Amino acid sequence: MHVRREWLIGLPPCVAAKAIKAILAFSLAWLPAFAQSPAAASSDLISLQEIQQEEFEPSVGEQIRLAYQESLQNPQDAELVGRLGMILQCYRKYELAAICYRRAWGLSPRSFRWTYYLGTVEELLGKTQQAIDHVREALKIDEHYAAAHVRLGQLLFESGDLQQSMHEYDESIRQNRSLASAHLGRGRILAASGNWSGAIESCRRACDLFHDYAAAHYALGMAYGKLGDKTNELEQLEIYQRLKKVPPPSEDALMDAVTSLYVGGNTYFENGFSLAQQGRTRQASIEFEYALKVNPRLMMAHVNLIAMYGALGMPDKAEKHFREAVRLDPGWAELYYNWGLLLYRERKLVEAEETLKKAIEVNPHYANAHVELGQLLDEAGLTGEAQQHFRLALEDAPYNRQAHYLFGCSLIHTGQFEDAITQLLETIKVEDDKTPLCMQALATAYLSAGDVKQALRYTQQARESAALHKMDELVAQLQKDIDRLSSEAKAP
Repeated sequence: MHVRREWLIGLPPCVAAKAIKAILAFSLAWLPAFAQSPAAASSDLISLQEIQQEEFEPSVGEQIRLAYQESLQNPQDAELVGRLGMILQCYRKYELAAICYRRAWGLSPRSFRWTYYLGTVEELLGKTQQAIDHVREALKIDEHYAAAHVRLGQLLFESGDLQQSMHEYDESIRQNRSLASAHLGRGRILAASGNWSGAIESCRRACDLFHDYAAAHYALGMAYGKLGDKTNELEQLEIYQRLKKVPPPSEDALMDAVTSLYVGGNTYFENGFSLAQQGRTRQASIEFEYALKVNPRLMMAHVNLIAMYGALGMPDKAEKHFREAVRLDPGWAELYYNWGLLLYRERKLVEAEETLKKAIEVNPHYANAHVELGQLLDEAGLTGEAQQHFRLALEDAPYNRQAHYLFGCSLIHTGQFEDAITQLLETIKVEDDKTPLCMQALATAYLSAGDVKQALRYTQQARESAALHKMDELVAQLQKDIDRLSSEAKAP
């Protein structure tokens, strides 16, 4: 019998948030003048508007409170002040984020990030010209950040400056030809100029780069319509309807850094994790789904839902979360591990092997992935390769009981009985419902090595352990083994 276990990722429990009624505000005492004109400095000497933390869930309120305290204690640290701005932007407190970004920019005037971020929140506040000015200022610091050229192109398009907008889109494509948003931007300008054939070419390129780009499919459909191509128009608009809730491509690493700070949904996640630990799989899956409604980018919820739906026998739903998780961030070894376990359980062994190897590729020190891959390979008769994975697992996790057990069983099959005994002795140091199986395997190793006395000893102990855990069927089987071994021990 194989000892299996699923992977669940958990977060440390959030500190229970006390009712926070104090108003968080920057005091004037830590807002020195910017390294700009006196007029600009005095205009920035304002306090943050009131932040009522009660409007956020506890984990978010705690995040804001801690970031605020760090900034207050280190008022000359541009990184901490700017990070507070990022957190506030993440939760749509754009006016407050702008104050933080101006402050951080004043502390670090050659920093591209704070100038750029200031432009992004001004864009969200509808201050288009100020946003244009600050994104341009950021590009003077670093002209090679292609995503900033795309953003400037969008801003200029909205302001009606099509010529300069096209220039920025062309520059972004020159730097990075795979930016789908830049090709869509060009398509919109060409459409606005009546160049429908050119618009179709650019929008189609955007769709080729990101197949689920709803806005690009819509623009492409409208361009086909202008040329009287109703068939392609309807096809593209149908695709748009199907994809309109899919997020646009993530092509701006700095904006991804902002959204990555979002901790909303953690309350639901923690509830789900607690239910999963209790074995209440269906209820846990509901909580994890709620967490994703609050925060669709909460990777831990996607990863755990793969395990939940796998246990519930709902592989289609598990696959949906696996695909979405890979799209959001392909660098999580745990998501490949959970999906590999599901494929293994479904006996899709080739796919399971590939997926578990991917988990190890992402994290070569992932002991559980080595264990499961070793088990799969051992079943396939590739014992040498399997045993190497068991060894690698034990290098990183010397007390991994499952690795010792599977390694010991594999060594029995290859006739390495003394080594098998060494491995299996490590598995009987804990008393639980797995102990009888581990003792049974150890007895088999001793018997294979010709030591009937020790084989009988551990079979008897296995029976006692099985009886303790009310494993009646195993008790009966072990009693038969005891009778047989007793006879062998008495034989001359």
